Amino acid sequence: MNFDEQAYLDDSYRTEFSSRVRAVEPAGEGRSSVRLDRTYFYPESGGQPDDRGTLGGMRVVSVSEDERGVRHVVEGTLERGAEVEGVIDWPRRFDHMQQHSGQHLLSRVFLEAKSLRTVSFHLGEETCTIDLEGMTPSRETLEAVEVGVNEAVFANAPIRRRVVGADELGGIAPETAGCPDEGDGGSGEVLRSRLPEGIERVRIVEIEGRDRCACCGTHVRSTGEIGIVKILGMERVKGLARVEFICGLRAARDYAAKHRVLADLAGAFTTDWREVPRVAAKLGEEARNLEKRAAELGRELARLRATELAAPTASVAGYAVVKRIVESTDAASLGEVASNIRQAERTIVLLGTSGPPPALVFGCSPGVPLDMGGLMKSCAAAIGARGGGGKDFARGGGGDGSRIAEALDEAERLAREALGA
Repeated sequence: MNFDEQAYLDDSYRTEFSSRVRAVEPAGEGRSSVRLDRTYFYPESGGQPDDRGTLGGMRVVSVSEDERGVRHVVEGTLERGAEVEGVIDWPRRFDHMQQHSGQHLLSRVFLEAKSLRTVSFHLGEETCTIDLEGMTPSRETLEAVEVGVNEAVFANAPIRRRVVGADELGGIAPETAGCPDEGDGGSGEVLRSRLPEGIERVRIVEIEGRDRCACCGTHVRSTGEIGIVKILGMERVKGLARVEFICGLRAARDYAAKHRVLADLAGAFTTDWREVPRVAAKLGEEARNLEKRAAELGRELARLRATELAAPTASVAGYAVVKRIVESTDAASLGEVASNIRQAERTIVLLGTSGPPPALVFGCSPGVPLDMGGLMKSCAAAIGARGGGGKDFARGGGGDGSRIAEALDEAERLAREALGA
């Protein structure tokens, strides 16, 4: 890493600067890859997204870093050796600063509260995550950590950045406890993060009195600038606890959106917002009871319709065939009717509805030597539908509803053929 080239490491608040173009290469689609002798654009790195803005009046579409330094991809081209003006998209930059500084503080509080160490993080366009090794935090733990991290925000502690050279690296060790002032043996400077092998210089970001971490990201000047920190949820991913969170203006916008939803619900329920959970729970219970009652009535209706439709329409090799088109019904009700009719001995049931959506249901009494699943596949395919099932019961749906009668006739024909009639 070229600390001299990457000026954003010294000043994350600078939004305009002048620099000289030291290299230009084609990047395809009318774009160019530009390298500067000094830049304030942050390249995507270490879980933090890149900066955007303009360079020489041209839109910067991506910023990355390789072994040659920082690479700016712009729409258009610039001349090598030219002096250009760079302008940083400040709202995007400051948002990333809030999220990244908030992540440092959140990781510290998790470490202090439950000895949960952050092993990776990601600052997304909408939400951010940290991955914690160790136990799964309970809801109570998440709530306590959220309170703790916001208390640290309100303390408005300074956040400082400095570069440490090779002569100082020997006195720095990763901490072994939750306190930033206690490391191996309690001597020397300690960091929450582990240092990579073979480095000669490292940039340290310190939240006064709380946290030290090796980091090359952009940060706010004090914890107060982080704003609100809101934990959105947690899930287990590959053995780690992934905590989703947002900070600053993102959290304020999230609060406003959820407040609007809560206010709308309170209005719809004609109640105070504090009563919304209770009213919603009551309505949910009532809805479940109504669904249960509707299902009971549906089954009773299916039994009544089965009685109405049970008269055989044909006899095949000593088996009663009930073949009917049943309109004004859905696939689920059709299945209930077929299930009731096939309870009679030596009965074959072939029912269909033109829908929408079209549906077929085939069934037979136990012991009837027919394969309803195979029968369904053949007849459903003939009208562009799909279906299948087991030996005694099968369903199909879709296709051309105007050809349901054709499918039922084909099913009866195949049944006669299989029964040798």
